[in-house]
Amino acid sequence: MRKSKLGEPRAHAMMRNAKFILLALLVAALIATILLIFLYRPAAYLIGLQIPILLLAFIVVSYLESRATVKMLRTKNQTTISSEEIEMDVQYAGIYTSIVLVSLMAISALVMAATMVENWSMVGASAAFILMLSIFYVLPYVPFFIADAEQDERDKVQPEAEKPEQLHNQ
Repeated sequence: MRKSKLGEPRAHAMMRNAKFILLALLVAALIATILLIFLYRPAAYLIGLQIPILLLAFIVVSYLESRATVKMLRTKNQTTISSEEIEMDVQYAGIYTSIVLVSLMAISALVMAATMVENWSMVGASAAFILMLSIFYVLPYVPFFIADAEQDERDKVQPEAEKPEQLHNQ
């Protein structure tokens, strides 16, 4: 059986992308907090509350990225992708999908709360309520999103020779 060509592990690339997303959100939150402190102090806490959560997520993703480097996953003379690396790629695809899904839901909840509520003292509570409500509605579907992302990743990293034959004539 032919295995995929060796390059950068896909798990490392996914966690590097997630790390970039979290770093961009962290920088944006810091800049927005500083600007809001000077421009509109009552709203500064909304973004400031996100900073510890983003920092913790950034630390976790940085750890996962360091675990997915070539020197951690592969032996010195390895010429094919091992099954352990394929499984790590698949698991990290689920983690990456979860991070993106939660980030998008949190940002959208904050934006929705800021547009719906006129009193800034109620925006934080409204955003938390909208986020919990959206998590409640989406929670039954999250395993399907993660399973689909993992299956897509498994299809990407499996060699062409191992994939089942598909009908080319339709």
